[in-house]
Amino acid sequence: MINRYATALVTLAGTLALLSGLIIWLGAAPSLLSMHMLLGFLAVSGMCTVAIGQAFARGGSRVLALIGTLVGALTIYIGINQAALLPGDYHWLVQAGHLLLGILTIGIVHMIAARQRHAQSDDQNKS
Repeated sequence: MINRYATALVTLAGTLALLSGLIIWLGAAPSLLSMHMLLGFLAVSGMCTVAIGQAFARGGSRVLALIGTLVGALTIYIGINQAALLPGDYHWLVQAGHLLLGILTIGIVHMIAARQRHAQSDDQNKS
């Protein structure tokens, strides 16, 4: 049950973080930065919750859980240190990488959640 709530949190917070990040990137509302960082932290926290559940679930994939945790940690690291990374003409590469990691965060959570739902339906069918 907690994985459903965590997945919903990642979907909502991650989508809002992506939208606010794009608005900040376009320069339309730089004042959204604090909200963007909070939403990103919530999305990564939800992903770590789902990843831990995946790691300890019967039949769960520890590799997928590790990948999810590493993507989350990298997303947070790049987000916090983004201004100092590769300043100049090629800073857009850091921004694009951060955007890709944000999209991966949502995708990995949904992949883990689908795997867990499938495993639960298999357990119910065996009973």
